[in-house]
Amino acid sequence: MDPYPLHPLTGLLRGAVPRARAGRAPTRSFILAVSAALALILGECALAAGSPEEEGVRRTDTMAPAAPKKQTAASAAEKSAGCLTCHTQTDAQTMHANPGVVLGCTDCHGGNARIAAPKGAGLADRTSQAYVLAKESAHVLPRYPKAWSYPSSANPKDSYTLLNRERAEFIRFMNPGDYRVVEWSCGACHLPIIQASERSLMSTSAMLWEGASYNNGIL
Repeated sequence: MDPYPLHPLTGLLRGAVPRARAGRAPTRSFILAVSAALALILGECALAAGSPEEEGVRRTDTMAPAAPKKQTAASAAEKSAGCLTCHTQTDAQTMHANPGVVLGCTDCHGGNARIAAPKGAGLADRTSQAYVLAKESAHVLPRYPKAWSYPSSANPKDSYTLLNRERAEFIRFMNPGDYRVVEWSCGACHLPIIQASERSLMSTSAMLWEGASYNNGIL
């Protein structure tokens, strides 16, 4: 069994045991590399263990069904009906230029397309109680609304660690292409590409740390 934890920085630490057993004094570059590795690991642990100042809100909505590979235009329209009563100025109803790809809004983002804007509601009514209730019923809401500056739609700066503490439903609503949820949104057609991307160096950064280990004489 490998005594080292599975971590992208493991390669930087593997050199410590062989050097100690051989009675070799660590080089300055070796010490700096291991120190950097430990600092990064401890930093990641701190981020993972940390939590926003606010207490998370318990949400009861569930993950929307995964996007299908095929469906009728009528079925896709049902999954966009309520969304389009508010989101009326979009350039297109889908990012797919190929008309053979038939998807509704909730296929990718989740949410509840059965909820529509109150009849006759205009821009001036978007702060009304009825409109806000409809929006919050249709959207997937964050666990930490204060941290997200809700109801602002602008992402807060450096929100990646905040996303790690959010529900998968909200991540999908915000970004259907996020690796944590992309199989629900895109897996029906693109699963082989998704799985290859998750294992790629662009995702794991494995070669980055191995290269640093080699260049510092650790490996």
